[in-house]
Amino acid sequence: MREGSLIAAVIISALLFGAVEPWSMALVSIFIALAFISFACTEEKDDFASAGRKGLMISLALCLLYPLFQLLPLPVSILGAVQEKFRDIVTLSPKAAPAFHSISLYPFATEMDFSRMLIYAMVFSAAAFGIRGEDGVHRVIRTLAVFGFILAIFGIIQHAAWNGKIYWFRELTYGGAPFGPFVNRNHFAGFVGMIIPLSLGIAFRSRKTERRLMFGFFAVVMAISLFFSLSRGGIISFFAGLLVFSFVSFTKGMSKKKLIPVFLFVLVLTVYLLSLGISPIVERFMRTDVSGEQRFAAWQGTLSAFRDFPLFGSGMGTFQHIFKVYQPDGLTLYWDHAHNDYLELLLEAGIIGTLIAAAFFFSLFRIMVKAEWKGRDIYLGAAFFASITTMAVHSITDFNLHIPSNAILFSLILGLGVAMSKEQV
Repeated sequence: MREGSLIAAVIISALLFGAVEPWSMALVSIFIALAFISFACTEEKDDFASAGRKGLMISLALCLLYPLFQLLPLPVSILGAVQEKFRDIVTLSPKAAPAFHSISLYPFATEMDFSRMLIYAMVFSAAAFGIRGEDGVHRVIRTLAVFGFILAIFGIIQHAAWNGKIYWFRELTYGGAPFGPFVNRNHFAGFVGMIIPLSLGIAFRSRKTERRLMFGFFAVVMAISLFFSLSRGGIISFFAGLLVFSFVSFTKGMSKKKLIPVFLFVLVLTVYLLSLGISPIVERFMRTDVSGEQRFAAWQGTLSAFRDFPLFGSGMGTFQHIFKVYQPDGLTLYWDHAHNDYLELLLEAGIIGTLIAAAFFFSLFRIMVKAEWKGRDIYLGAAFFASITTMAVHSITDFNLHIPSNAILFSLILGLGVAMSKEQV
C-alpha cells in the first residue's frame, strides 16, 4: 500500500461522516483491502521479524484470531460452567438449551467486528512495514497536518454558519451534537486531537522558519477547532497529549531549550482563545454535574455484565446487545457503546482477550521506547507518544476507537510510530 492510499483512506473515511454508516464503511473497507492486496503482492517489504518486531506481529495475529475463537461452537455445558449466566442468556428454557454455542452471544456482531479489525490491521501493517525511510513518514505526517488544518477550518466555518445540517445539506437522522463532518463533536475532537501533536512535531523538527510557522499555525487552528467543539474529553486529552509531548521532548534531549517551542505554542493558542472568547468553554465545564453523569451508571452496568462473562467475554461487537440486560434503571437512552473503550473491551473480550490486546501495545511501545531518537527527530518521537496519549485518555470517557475514521487514523499513527522507530535504531 503506497503512502497515498493510506492518506486517502483516512481522508475519505473522515469526510464520509466518520464512516459510521454501513455504506461508507463498506466503501472505505473495499478501498483499503484492494490497496493492501496490491501492497502485499507488488511492494518490497521490510523483514517482519527484524529489530524485535516478531513479538509485535505475533500479538497482532492473536488479536485477529481471538474473535474467530469466540465464533467456534463449544459445548454449552462447559461455557455455562466457565461464564456465569451464559446458559440463561442463550436459551429461553432448559428444554431448549442447545448442545453447542459460540462464546459470542451474537456471532453476527462478532463477525462484523472482526472485519473491521482486519481493515485496521491492514492499515497498521502497511504503514509499519510498507513505508520505508524517514522521508516517507514525513510526507504522510505533513499531509495529515494539512488535512487536519482544512478539516478544522471547515468545522469552524460550519459551526459559525450552522443550519442544522452537516455540509449544510445532510439531515441528522438520529440527532446528535455534530462538528465538521462528524455527527458527534467528541469524535471530531478525537480525530484532530491525534493530528495536532504530529503537526507540532513536524513543525519543531523543521529547520526552515517558514515551515515551522506554517505547521505551527496548522496546529494552533486545529487546537482552536477542538476547543470550539466543546468536547470536554477532547480538551482534557489535548492537554494530556501536550504534557506527554513536553515530557518526552525534555527527557530525550535533556535540554530546557527544547521546551521553548511548546511554550510558544501554548502562548499563541491562549492569545487566540482569549481573543475569540472562552466563555462557552468555561460554561461547558461549569455545567458538568459529576453526580448526575450517566456515563458512571453505564460503566457500572458494563462491569456488572463483565462479572458474568469474565474469562472469554460476551463476544466482540456484542456490547449493544448484551447491555440491554444489565442497563441500570436510571439510563433511559439506547446505549450502543459504554463510552469507555477499556470497559467495553473488557466486557466483549474478557480477561484473556484484554491481555492479548495489552501484549500488542506492550510490544509496540517497547519498539518505540527502545528507538534512539536523535537530533530533531526527538520532536517526532514526542509527537507519536503524545498522539497515542490523546486517544488513550479520550477513550476513558468516549468510544472514539469504535468510529472507523478515528480507528483508521489511530492504526496509521501506530504504524508510523513503528516505521519511524526502525529508522532510529
